[in-house]
Amino acid sequence: MQIRWVTMGCTCLPFGGPLALTLHTMNGSNAHLMGRCLGLGLALLLGLGGDAARALTLPTWAYKPEWVLPQATVAASPAPVPLVAGPRAELGNVLYHHPSGTGTLNEFLAQGKVQAYLVLHQGQVVYEHHASQNGPATLHQSFSMMKQVLGLLVGIAIDERKIASIDTPLDQYAPGLKRTAFAGVTFRQALHMATGVAYDEDRERVQLFVKAALNRGTFGHAGATVVEQLLSPDRQRVAEPGKRYQYASITTQVLQLALEGATGEPVQKYLQSRLWQPLNMPDAARLLTDGQGEAYTLCCLHATAASYARIGQMMAQGGRWQNRQVVPARWVQLSGSFADPTVWRARDVPRTGKRMNLFGFGYHWWPMEGDRGDFTALGIRGQSIYVSPRQNVVVVRLSDDDALGHHAEEAASLARAIADRLSPLK
Repeated sequence: MQIRWVTMGCTCLPFGGPLALTLHTMNGSNAHLMGRCLGLGLALLLGLGGDAARALTLPTWAYKPEWVLPQATVAASPAPVPLVAGPRAELGNVLYHHPSGTGTLNEFLAQGKVQAYLVLHQGQVVYEHHASQNGPATLHQSFSMMKQVLGLLVGIAIDERKIASIDTPLDQYAPGLKRTAFAGVTFRQALHMATGVAYDEDRERVQLFVKAALNRGTFGHAGATVVEQLLSPDRQRVAEPGKRYQYASITTQVLQLALEGATGEPVQKYLQSRLWQPLNMPDAARLLTDGQGEAYTLCCLHATAASYARIGQMMAQGGRWQNRQVVPARWVQLSGSFADPTVWRARDVPRTGKRMNLFGFGYHWWPMEGDRGDFTALGIRGQSIYVSPRQNVVVVRLSDDDALGHHAEEAASLARAIADRLSPLK
């Protein structure tokens, strides 16, 4: 049976399949209107409750917020510098070990549904793999790796004295938060995912998109913008800030709201001027927004594999790029280590599919346990930027992995094995 939603003179069909193709082949006002209609239909579908919602469950690949919400452009650098190709490393037989067993890079590329895999050694591309229809110009969804990018922007803003200090309350720059459960929460506490605010990650994260799509599809008559959701007085504080780790995507959005208040500009513009262009990015990127232009930084950066690798290389170099300090060196050190005792150790960080005490959390990054000094960015469905400064190795994995835990631990174990092949630790 075909399901139809008719609204504002257009027909919104069930999401995915031919409709997705139709939307991508449209342009101009027709695509804009179809996007609104599609967003409304999807919001109604996902917003249904009880038996109706279960009966109309979408396939895991179908929910693509960029098909129903706008995107802002993050412009490429006017002085682009491409990554340098180094001597190709034969890495397919690199063996890694994990509690689930052993495997090689070649085996992992198939197991983890990898769409792109890029390895840098000493700043040069030594291995590059693109699967299926993907290529060097493909823009890949960051998912939660955008959280790590936002953490860097906060560090830059503190260095520029736009934010007084890491222990300044968020509501000093976003006064609307004073009437919410986030009142008094500091940048440090938010960066460490320790706000003490009750939040159901699986359910409420989806609502941030559903309500915004509904709001856009009804021209503001239903749903809610991102900012309206952030400033809701309905959330409760269930713990003292700083005392308990709880991964909450809304925390990243609240951080963004405070950052924008401090800098006086949308985060997508700050990202462009403080990271994208100083890093001489040859490729533009896109960042999802709601209908009012408020960006999502809990996820939803779309960039090339090389762009993600360049961010990792800059981190491997202590925040420097082309003889310029892009991110403060001390901020990079704190983001990628346990030097700050308030950073969560892996034992305190629950993760879906966790079998190893591997990933800590702090400054919105994932420092890794052990004496290697390595760290990573992580996103659901198998996204990661692994960084080993001591070995000068960066490994980017971009995937469509729907397995429990998204093989994150296996990917990190493999990245360490690759780093050891390229530059053995002494």
